[in-house]
Amino acid sequence: MWVTAGAVVVHHYSGRMPSSSVDPARLVGLSGSLDALRAVARGGAEEVLGHFPEVGDRPTQSTLDDLLEQLADTLRAIEAEAGELTGRLRIAAQSAAQPHPDESGAASGADESAGPLRKGMFQ
Repeated sequence: MWVTAGAVVVHHYSGRMPSSSVDPARLVGLSGSLDALRAVARGGAEEVLGHFPEVGDRPTQSTLDDLLEQLADTLRAIEAEAGELTGRLRIAAQSAAQPHPDESGAASGADESAGPLRKGMFQ
């Protein structure tokens, strides 16, 4: 929502990918990079949890333990989000690789362009 000069302007988001052409290879490459990020984040979380140094002072030790657990939680969250984005990018790459009726000039039926998951869904 944007507010300009006292007026409220609400922009509608359809939840779909923009209609501009996207190179499926770039999407697959980006999902591969996110897979690498996931592996590093997962390994980092395991490594952080494997290192609990002992400092001797109880309050300092408690603070350090909490900090390391928060760091591991953050790395796990990065891993999860990268996994979700990877899946979305792969779906977008598959969608971008399929010819759309608007681009090919042919006005095919909805069942022909909907892909294997949606065929027969509305019949």
